Amino acid sequence: LGAFMAGLFFESSRVGQRAYEEIKLIFTAISSGFLAPLFFISIGVRVDLGAVSATPVFLAALLGVAMLGKVLGAGLPALWTGFSRREALAVGVGMSARGAVGFVVLSIAFYAGAFEMTDPAEPVAANLFSTLILTAAVTTMLAPMLLRRLITRPPSGRQRR
Repeated sequence: LGAFMAGLFFESSRVGQRAYEEIKLIFTAISSGFLAPLFFISIGVRVDLGAVSATPVFLAALLGVAMLGKVLGAGLPALWTGFSRREALAVGVGMSARGAVGFVVLSIAFYAGAFEMTDPAEPVAANLFSTLILTAAVTTMLAPMLLRRLITRPPSGRQRR
């Protein structure tokens, strides 16, 4: 959090416009081109794909709850504020594409020891981190495909198959 706070107070009025632009460009290139991919790799190597076969019902239920929660949590307020049903559904589906935020939160929980369990023989507990990461990844990957179906309409006179 200290680095984040330093970034908040890093302003052009404090360091000068030219220095601000140059330093911002350097940090953006380093974080986007090098550190962010390393972060996602560090998450990926901790995921056990065996969680899919170890807890298929739990994973499917979690995926359903995750999608439904976002569709209801964001779609209903959109509907109540005047969006059509289709538009409100698109808002809810669009909110399911927030997997990167889930990765960050789950990574913090992982390093804090939240996934250390006392009974590794319990399949859900043993695979909880992987299942949650997979849920975040799958909902994020599903969002663009579902949005495309919701937002694009077939040309008039033609029906989509």
